[in-house]
Amino acid sequence: MAAREATKIKFTKREDTGKGKCRKLRAIGVVPAIFYGPEYKESVVGTVNAKDLSRVTDSPNWETSMIDLEMPDGKVEMALLRRVQRHVVTQNILHVDLYQLMRGHKVKVAIPIRLINKEICVGVKMGGVLEQPVREVEILVLPREIPSEIVLDAAKMSMGSEVFTRDLELPESAELQVSPDLIVLMVARPKSLLEAQPDELGEETAEVEVVGKGKRKEDAE
Repeated sequence: MAAREATKIKFTKREDTGKGKCRKLRAIGVVPAIFYGPEYKESVVGTVNAKDLSRVTDSPNWETSMIDLEMPDGKVEMALLRRVQRHVVTQNILHVDLYQLMRGHKVKVAIPIRLINKEICVGVKMGGVLEQPVREVEILVLPREIPSEIVLDAAKMSMGSEVFTRDLELPESAELQVSPDLIVLMVARPKSLLEAQPDELGEETAEVEVVGKGKRKEDAE
């Protein structure tokens, strides 16, 4: 788990709006954007450089990538990308929404969980099945402590082992926003082993039921 260094992006205000104007902006390497947040109740309409923006949007976990947004007045605001709109066919970025973060104020973020060493997992080598029911976890955390991801190492997990949300390594300021008892990762016993015993019991039960269905001797008479 690691918080990445913030990417610096310059935000420029714009007055003209409309689809035609936006197309012209994209043609010269500029992406239309909106910036909003606790101190920007009225959204600020502007643009950001497409090349600078791509350093964030092309990263694996752009939703948790910190941005130092340089405003027109020279002030630098901490921000996160909240929405990235792409063209259906070309996947080129059409528009982005940027959300202001405030120092000392926690923000709710969904952090992706990445699994490593699953191919050498002890429990898998014993015949178990590695299952990951939870792929991301929501936390409240201070802006500068936002982790890019949470890494889970499956190497030493044995058959029947479980990892719960309460077991995750989180930043000091982080607060879980989900139940601490959610299973994030487990090595389950394969169905073939679990079903073997019930099948044997089923055969014995079937024989008893067949015998029980016959009439008693005195009833038959």
